[in-house]
Amino acid sequence: MVSFDIVGDIAIVKYREDLDLEEIAEYILKKHKNVRNVAVDYGVQGETRVRRVELIRGDRTETIHREFGIRIKVDISKVYFSPRLATERWRVVQDVRDGEVIYDMFAGCGPFSIMIAKYRRVKIYASDINPYAIEYLRENIRLNKVSNVVPILGDAREVAGQIGEKVDRVIMNLPHSAYEFLPYAMSVLKKGGKINYYEILPKDVNLEERFAGLDIQVRDVHRVHEYSPSKTLFAFLLVT
Repeated sequence: MVSFDIVGDIAIVKYREDLDLEEIAEYILKKHKNVRNVAVDYGVQGETRVRRVELIRGDRTETIHREFGIRIKVDISKVYFSPRLATERWRVVQDVRDGEVIYDMFAGCGPFSIMIAKYRRVKIYASDINPYAIEYLRENIRLNKVSNVVPILGDAREVAGQIGEKVDRVIMNLPHSAYEFLPYAMSVLKKGGKINYYEILPKDVNLEERFAGLDIQVRDVHRVHEYSPSKTLFAFLLVT
């Protein structure tokens, strides 16, 4: 079975040694009429979480992706973006209340921030360490005509200490290493504030013990999607 995502008009095929990439590209282009470019994904690398991609068909890696009434402009070779989180992003929007101050710690090109800002009257600090991500975030702010998102280039640990006010919610979508940033998220959060936390964990992990020893409550946890045969992306709602 071939695993691929569609971002805008780009299909992204997860690389495997046994795949005939040319044949798969032809199949995708015939099956999905909206697809104009096909790229192979050799995996995410570096601290900026960028996919190493190579085009099999087409001539560009920049596109505009649409979901739940917003448009996200992104270059998949410069900024990480996952269409698989569309429903999860919308679920978070439903939990956000007008008036919240939010810190999106690993904002990327802004899918969480833009969607929340589009549908809620909030203030969002959105940071990322990748300068390309912040560039596209600014473009997406303009594209979606939202004015309540503050883009910040920098390491999330440092930005947490620079915001200058306590926030009602922190979004932590860095599933491979979010845990090491938890103390910084908690430091900027109001008492009773919420953390939308994402982590890839073994399917048989003891979820009740994951945050043992921390002054934090697990209010909700659910599986977002399978990551591999042995691991799953989990979404946690944490409350201080």
